Amino acid sequence: MRVAIIGAGLSGLACAHELIKNGIHPTIFEKKSHIGKDYLFSTTTLRVLDRTYKTSVKYLNQRYNLNLKSFSPLREIIMIAPQKKTVVRGKLGYIYMRGEAENSLERQLYNGLNTSILFDSYININDIKNDFDYIVAATGDETISKELGVWTTTFNVCTRVAMVLGNFKLDSTKMWVDNDYAKTCYGYLSPHSTKDARILLSIDNISCYELDHYWDKFIHKENIFHKTIEVKDIEFSIGTTSTAKVDNIYLVGNGAGVIDDFLGFGAVNALESGILAAHSIVKGIDYNDLISPIKKHVSKLHEFRKTMSRFDNKDFNRLISFLGLPPIKQLIYNNPLTKAKNFTFAAKIYNKIKEK
Repeated sequence: MRVAIIGAGLSGLACAHELIKNGIHPTIFEKKSHIGKDYLFSTTTLRVLDRTYKTSVKYLNQRYNLNLKSFSPLREIIMIAPQKKTVVRGKLGYIYMRGEAENSLERQLYNGLNTSILFDSYININDIKNDFDYIVAATGDETISKELGVWTTTFNVCTRVAMVLGNFKLDSTKMWVDNDYAKTCYGYLSPHSTKDARILLSIDNISCYELDHYWDKFIHKENIFHKTIEVKDIEFSIGTTSTAKVDNIYLVGNGAGVIDDFLGFGAVNALESGILAAHSIVKGIDYNDLISPIKKHVSKLHEFRKTMSRFDNKDFNRLISFLGLPPIKQLIYNNPLTKAKNFTFAAKIYNKIKEK
C-alpha cells in the first residue's frame, strides 16, 4: 500500500506514527528543511474546552497509546479586560511546546518515528495523486482544501508572536481582551521557561501590515515592556469543509476544518485527525464518520466565536467580571464534568436575539 503524507506537522506526523504501527511506511514530504514551524511558541489545552471528560494527556494515551509529555500543567489563568481582571486557579489544562524545541509536540512525534522524511520537498498534489493509493494532506492550512472546492472560511486572523525575556511562572498564562487593540480576539502570554515567554496578539479582520499599529497600542495600554528577542507575524484562516475526503485524498488538521475558531485551539484535534485518517486507510472505515465527533464539537464552539465577535469592551468587562465570581469559578473551572459545549445553547439564543 502506497501512502503519501504532505506535511510533517502535528497531524502529518501523528498519521505517520499510526500507519507505521500498522506496518505501513508512508512517504512523508515536508517543504521546510526541519521539523516544526519557523518560530517557537507554545499551545494550551483548556479542560473546559476539551471534547472529552478526560484530560488531553490521558485521552491521547489511553485511546491511541500516544504518550506525549506536556511542558507544564496549567494551574493559573489571569484574564484582563479594559476595566476588569480575574484570576482563576485549579487543574485547568496543559501547556505544550511547539516548533523546533526538543520537547515540542512535533519533536516528540518525530523522534518516535521509524522512517525518514523528504525535507525541502514542495509538492503539488496533482503531481503525485496517481502515484499513491492514498494521500494525506497535512499542510497546516486550507490551500489544498480550497483547490478541491470543499473549504469555507469562517475566521481570518493576523497574529504577532514575540519572544520576550523576564520572570515567569511555568504553570501560569495571561489573557487580555480589548476592542482597541485586539478587536474580538485576544492577547496571550505563555511561558517557555522561568526566564522567557511568548506573547501573542491575534486580531481579526485586518491585514498583517496593520499589526505594528495594534501591537503598539497593546504594549502601551497594558504596560508590557519585556525585552523582545524575536518577532514573527502570521496570517491564518480557520474554516470548515463540506467533506474531509475527496477521492484518495484525506484532509487532516486545519485543512479538515477541525480547528476551533473560538480561541483558535486545535492541537489535540489536529493530532487526532491524523490518527483517524490512518485508521480509515488501514481499516477501510469512512473517514468522515470517524472525525464527525470532532467537527461537531468545533461547530458548537463556533457559536461562542459568533457571540464573541459581537462583543464590545463593556461586554468583555461583564464577561471577565462574571467569570471571576466564586460560584462560577467553581462550576466552570474546578468541576471536571463542566464543558463549554454544554453551554452552547445559551450562545445560540444570544446569537439569534442579536441577529433579529
